[in-house]
Amino acid sequence: MQDASTGVSLVNDIHQMSSPLVLARNRTFPVVDELAGLFTDRGIRQGSTIEVTGVAALSLASALTISVSRSGSWVGAVGLPMLGSSAASDLGIKFSRWAFIDHPGDQVGAVIHALIAGVDLILVGPDIKLRSDHGRKISALMRERGTSIITVGKATLCNLRPDLCLRVSQAAWTGIGWGHGRLLSRKIEVELVGRGADSNLRSELVWLPDKEGRLNIVDQSNEPANFLRSAYRMQKALPDIGEQVLQAS
Repeated sequence: MQDASTGVSLVNDIHQMSSPLVLARNRTFPVVDELAGLFTDRGIRQGSTIEVTGVAALSLASALTISVSRSGSWVGAVGLPMLGSSAASDLGIKFSRWAFIDHPGDQVGAVIHALIAGVDLILVGPDIKLRSDHGRKISALMRERGTSIITVGKATLCNLRPDLCLRVSQAAWTGIGWGHGRLLSRKIEVELVGRGADSNLRSELVWLPDKEGRLNIVDQSNEPANFLRSAYRMQKALPDIGEQVLQAS
């Protein structure tokens, strides 16, 4: 994990190893099949900003990076020290293609600016804030380079305008009751609201994670109209991907 000064040096090393983007040939970053249906192009458009909110925002944002790192692209994470490597690895996330700057401090604008020159996709933590002038410069550089940003929380805190907004509208864990049991799997409903061609509301019901710790589509043929009515609600009391609490007592 890195602070701001060592993080910028790390990004420069990545920039030397990575090949430049060719936007005309590849205008989207790949997304796993379980989530691709949420996107018009079945992938993340290069140069776009995606806002992810809700109780499982960190898990969902991380899941969006699975195919990107698998394809050989680089992912940067800024202000996300809570990201748990064990749970994320179970999802298939390849951390060998990640650069972490956990505590960018007051250099956050410079850190993200440097990352855009060296990585393809950037995750930004919920506590990160950018000045308006930094937001404008970063947006312009994203369009030029084709780097995309996923914000865990409101994109407006970074003075970025989201192209797509993903929201976890419902979430329920299985395997736990009142004061006993073990967390087995979490079912979430993801809603997407976009602009322009992506303005139609779309939703997907997925396991994040399933009983094996992986991402999977929910078989809706056996699901109630509102799955939270048949499951014990835990919401904010239960862990996201970054937390290592595996058993309730």
